[in-house]
Amino acid sequence: MRVIRWFLCTLLTLCGVTGVAHADPPARVHRGRNPAPVRPSASVGWPNNGSLDNGRHLAASTSVRILPGRVLQWGTDELVGLLERCAARLKRQLQAPITVGDLSARVGGRIARHRSHQSGRDADLAFFARPDSPRGAWRPVAPTDYVVFDRTGRSLDGTLRFDTARNWALVHALLTDPRVRVERIFISSPLRSLLLQHARAIHAPGRVISLAANTLVQPARVSPHDNHFHIRIVCPSGDRRCHTGVWLPPPPRRRRVAPVRRSRAATTHGYAPRHRATDR
Repeated sequence: MRVIRWFLCTLLTLCGVTGVAHADPPARVHRGRNPAPVRPSASVGWPNNGSLDNGRHLAASTSVRILPGRVLQWGTDELVGLLERCAARLKRQLQAPITVGDLSARVGGRIARHRSHQSGRDADLAFFARPDSPRGAWRPVAPTDYVVFDRTGRSLDGTLRFDTARNWALVHALLTDPRVRVERIFISSPLRSLLLQHARAIHAPGRVISLAANTLVQPARVSPHDNHFHIRIVCPSGDRRCHTGVWLPPPPRRRRVAPVRRSRAATTHGYAPRHRATDR
């Protein structure tokens, strides 16, 4: 009996092991480290002498269009979020995407074609343009590059017109964003006048017109910005290393010149003695 009992126990044990072997394996438990949280961006220094930490990339979408050949689309969380919100707003209102040029490099610093755009708070936006003809006057034109407009709002080749209505809608969206405050919008003085005249004609809110009048400026000692908007936001809250304004290099140090010792003959007779070249 003991032999039979031992044989049955062994057989049941083997059957149980075989059933376990063919069962589904238990789900794996990940025992590695949790992924590190995404750190917020930081604007360091000045727009013309700074850098960018943990920059955020502005991606193309149905409401954001990137100019061909431009790859510098990095900025602070605040700047990229502002552009995305304004682009979505204009897409709903006007059925037209915004066209973006350069922001900053991934880590900030100097980039070609710009003196600023170094700390992730600057962005270039192409003007909205429309055909300069009665037919299709409300149809927006997708630019392949920046277009220069004269003081009347006409392109230099005479084919396009500065789309004042859409460009004012963009300025209005930027200035009334609830999360980010815009410090400056650089644009030429004639085009600035066209925008403010349009805002008064459509009876835009007075506070927005006053804010636009103080924010839209033509920069000094650089190009007048008659072919694109240059947006600059204020320093994000919490960025203690961010500086408002622009960095000014220190004035050059004046070299101290040793006083010239005049000879007795020059003092007495009113002229300096002439020396040979070998005496110098």
